[in-house]
Amino acid sequence: MKYIKDYKDGDRIFDIYYCKYKSSAVTKNGKSYDNVIIQDKTGTLDAKIWDPNNAGIAEFDAGDYVEVYGEVTSYNGALQVNIKRVRLCQEGEYDEAEYMPMSKKNIEEMYTQLLTIIKSIENPYLHKMLNAFFVEDKDFIAAFKKSSAAKRSSSTFLNSAFNLLFSSAMMHRCVFHIS
Repeated sequence: MKYIKDYKDGDRIFDIYYCKYKSSAVTKNGKSYDNVIIQDKTGTLDAKIWDPNNAGIAEFDAGDYVEVYGEVTSYNGALQVNIKRVRLCQEGEYDEAEYMPMSKKNIEEMYTQLLTIIKSIENPYLHKMLNAFFVEDKDFIAAFKKSSAAKRSSSTFLNSAFNLLFSSAMMHRCVFHIS
């Protein structure tokens, strides 16, 4: 996979990317086109589909993973892709970790600290519930460690649900002096 940060003017693009944004628009001459933003873990790239009714352009929406074929150009000092063909990808063709910015924090360290906080909770009902999810349910733990808090938001980060819970737990610990 070639990452977005590595593209330069004149490059051809032919790979799978996350469609962060898509909207239809009309040129001054009345011709329809699509504005698209594609994303991988290194950044985003503005893209245009100048002929959205072309047979090589599959139906897709923001939040989908798409295989893009096109040319990278420079427009007003910024890189942009002129998309010639696009194909909607199926689950299993991509690894979400390649397309979402990752947390800079170490997930395992945060998880260990979260377990320490859970152990310190005195409310037996809350302790039991948190223990059931974050200690006993291995499938939940694995999914939670790599989840995003808002899968289709403009600031999607893998592990952000974990970051959000961890930050909340740390704040709660500070405010209520849980040791």
